[in-house]
Amino acid sequence: MTVSPYSSDLDLVELAERMSPFNPVSWYAEWKRIAEKNERLAEGFEKEGHKVTANEYYLRAARFYQRAVIYQSEGDPPMLPTFNKLIEMYKRAWQLVPPPFERLEIPFEGTTLPAYFSKPRGNPGQRFPTVYAFGGADSSLVGGGGGAYTSRGMAYLFLDGPGQGIPLRLKRVYAPPDSERVAKVVIDYLVSRPDVDPNRIGITGGSMGGYTAPRCASGDKRIRACSMSSGAYSLLEDIFEYYPPIQERLRWLIGAKDLADARKKIREFTLEGRAQQIECPMLIGYGKDDRIMDPQGAFRLYQAAVNSKRSMVAEMGHDVGRARPSPLRPPILADWMAKQLVPPS
Repeated sequence: MTVSPYSSDLDLVELAERMSPFNPVSWYAEWKRIAEKNERLAEGFEKEGHKVTANEYYLRAARFYQRAVIYQSEGDPPMLPTFNKLIEMYKRAWQLVPPPFERLEIPFEGTTLPAYFSKPRGNPGQRFPTVYAFGGADSSLVGGGGGAYTSRGMAYLFLDGPGQGIPLRLKRVYAPPDSERVAKVVIDYLVSRPDVDPNRIGITGGSMGGYTAPRCASGDKRIRACSMSSGAYSLLEDIFEYYPPIQERLRWLIGAKDLADARKKIREFTLEGRAQQIECPMLIGYGKDDRIMDPQGAFRLYQAAVNSKRSMVAEMGHDVGRARPSPLRPPILADWMAKQLVPPS
């Protein structure tokens, strides 16, 4: 719960100077203050007819509101109004300038999951290798990502899944232990698209997605490559017990009634008996000093996934406590995925 001062963005520098480290009240107040500042600037530019500039500032406001709400719990009064505010900012931004991606609603067990789909430029009828991105416990749908993949010839789908963002906060759709259930409906959708190569689909995950991505790969053989940062084997051991401050957040996103129930439910979030079912190549990232996800979980996954051509890479965990995050994460994951999925030219 810190902000690095190493930024060319003066708003972020100001945040770093004003914020009290590891103070949830200060975190919320400062991010919200900067979000409101950018919202006011966006409204001013919109009134003056500068649609592109207004779009840019609404997007900034949305991202700052997202940072404000990220640590708000289920019972915090500001949580829902602030989350609705970030959604409003995105809507206002894209009303002014159409987004450079498709906004989707993918059917899932009686509801829908919001997603966005980006793809490279190509010839009419061209089918692209595609990467399905699975976020973590703090994930929320924010359009515009995926450039590291599209610039390397891959399409990119990011999903607000059960236990995340809109499904969690507005629909009370909680994360299941068998995330392959979610992957099935997403991949069913992807293979129905005329611009997706059904034989070249990969999945990537970060944070809690370091469990869900390999779990998906264990249950759906249409996944041909799997990469992750903060790889995990058992969420009970690797995050729930390893990092107690996150227990209440995990309780909420898996739909448990209390911490005792959460401990019982989260035992099912495991790759025990399943890791050996993963047959696609894997890149398992970890951080040796990761304070949130136990790096030993990544090693246990590596040891158990005996039928996968797998490798491990360091400096791919949570950047908690670092003034300078690792510069390696995006290109390593995207380059590795391109090597697995993109045909040689």
